[in-house]
Amino acid sequence: MEVLIRRSGTLIDVGPTDGSPLPEPVFYALKPHLQYQYRKHIRGQAAYSQSTGRREYVASELRNMFRIEQNRLVTGYGFIPRVVSVLRQHGHDVVIHDISPPPERPNRFEEDWDAVRRYTEFRPRQEECLRAIAAAVSCNGGGVVAASTGFGKTRGLVCLALLYPRAKIHIVCKPKDVVQKIANELVGAMPNTGQVGGGRRDEGKRVTVFTADSLHHSDGDCDILLAEEAHQLMAPRYSQALGRLYRYSLNFAFTATPEGRFDGADAMMEMFFGPRIFDLPYDEAAALGLVVPIHVRWLPVRMDYNPVAGYDTATAKKRWGFWRNEPRNAIFAEAARAYPPDHQVLMMVETVEHAVHLWQHLPEFALCYGAADADAIERYKRIGMLPEGYEPMTARTREAMRHAFETMQLHKVIATDVWSTGVSFDALQTLFRLDGRDGDILSTQIPGRTSRIYEGKQYGEIYDSTDEFDKAFHARALKRRRRYKKLGWSQDWPQAGQLEVVP
Repeated sequence: MEVLIRRSGTLIDVGPTDGSPLPEPVFYALKPHLQYQYRKHIRGQAAYSQSTGRREYVASELRNMFRIEQNRLVTGYGFIPRVVSVLRQHGHDVVIHDISPPPERPNRFEEDWDAVRRYTEFRPRQEECLRAIAAAVSCNGGGVVAASTGFGKTRGLVCLALLYPRAKIHIVCKPKDVVQKIANELVGAMPNTGQVGGGRRDEGKRVTVFTADSLHHSDGDCDILLAEEAHQLMAPRYSQALGRLYRYSLNFAFTATPEGRFDGADAMMEMFFGPRIFDLPYDEAAALGLVVPIHVRWLPVRMDYNPVAGYDTATAKKRWGFWRNEPRNAIFAEAARAYPPDHQVLMMVETVEHAVHLWQHLPEFALCYGAADADAIERYKRIGMLPEGYEPMTARTREAMRHAFETMQLHKVIATDVWSTGVSFDALQTLFRLDGRDGDILSTQIPGRTSRIYEGKQYGEIYDSTDEFDKAFHARALKRRRRYKKLGWSQDWPQAGQLEVVP
C-alpha cells in the first residue's frame, strides 16, 4: 500500500494516498513506536493501593505521542524518519508532501560561515556539530544535539545566530541564570539581541532568549527554535507551550542528558525536535581534551542508628536522612575544610533547608538559592540559624555571585539546584554532592560543573556519600556509582574498611 505523509510545519499526518481511513494494520504497526511509559510519584492518601492496602510510591501509564483526526494519524514532524522506517519495514511505499505555508522570510537560511570563523576558532568536533545542524536546516528538518557538559553549547548557539544572519531565532531555556548568560554572550557578538524573562522583556529582536516560564510572551514567530537544556523543557507545562507556539520553525534541542527523566517524557524530545544528529559522550570529550577527567571520592557515611526509620513520606525521609542529618553534614563539612581558603569549593544541596543546616557547620561559605526561598530565609533568621542582618538573595545578587564565582573572586559556596545546570565555572575543581538523589540527569549535570578546561586544572573531583545508614539511600548511592562508571569517571569506593578503586 502507498502511504502519504503530509507535513504542515511541525506536524504530520499519516494515511493512505487515496484519502481512505488509516487501515488497522498500519495503525497497529506504528502505535508502539509512538508511545512511552509515563511515570509519576504518588503522595498522600492516593499512594495507598485499594487492593493491597500498601503504599505504592510510583504509578505508570502508557501515553500516546499521537492522535487520530479525520481517520489520519497526527504526530510531530520529528518522527518522520521513524514513521518512514516502520512503514517501509512493513512493506509500504511512502510519499511525503510538504503543505506548509510559504515562509515570510524566503532567504532566512542563507549561510555566513565567514562570520562564524571571525567569531571563534573551533575546538575538536565543534565545526562537525555546527555542520550537522546546517545539514538538517538545508533539509528543512530539526534534530537533537547530545553533547557532554563542557562541550561549549552556549558558544554554539551564538555560532548559529551568526551563521544565519537573516533568520529570526528564538532560544528557550529554563534556568534564569543560564538565560542571562546566553543573552550576555549573544550581545557580545551581535547587537540585535533581546531577552524575555529574568526581570527583562526586550522583545522584537532578530534573536531573542526566553526563560521557559516566560513563553507566554512569545508569539512563536521565528525561523529557528533552539532549546538549551532541552530535557528540562519536556515537562508538560513547557512542552505543551512549545508545541502550541512553534508551529512553523525548525527546532533543535541541546542537552548533555537526552535520556533519564524520571517521568519518561524525554521520549517526546524526538517528536518535537527530530532524531539525534550529533552525539558526544563524556569519555570521548575528555579524550579530545574538551573537558577534564573526573574522579569521584566517596565519603563513608555510617551511623549506629537509622535517622529515617519510622518516616513514611519521601520529604520526611530526605529531611532527616539528608537535610537535617547533622553527622552526615559534619562529615562533608570536615572534608570541605581540608582545602585552603583560596581553593574553590562548591557544596551542592537540593533545598534551602539543607543549605542552612549545612551552613551551621560552614559559616565561612556563601549561600546561593532561588528567589522562591526568601520566606524560608526570613524564618531561619527569626530562629537564629542565620544572622539577624543577613540579606536575602535577589536575582541581582545571585547574578553577581555567579559572576564572582566564575571569576575566582568567590571561593566557597553552598548552592541549591539554581546552580545544578547551565552555569559555567571553568576553574572549579572540587564539588561536594550532598543531595542524595539518584536520577541519571542530575548525576550527570551536577558533577559536570567541574568538567571545564582551565589552566593548571588536571581533573575535576566530586565528593559523594555512601549513605550506609539506610538501605534505600545506600541503593541510591550505588545507582549513582553505576552512572558515574557509565560516564567513564574513576571512583574511590570504600569497601570493607578500605578503598576500592572503580575504573
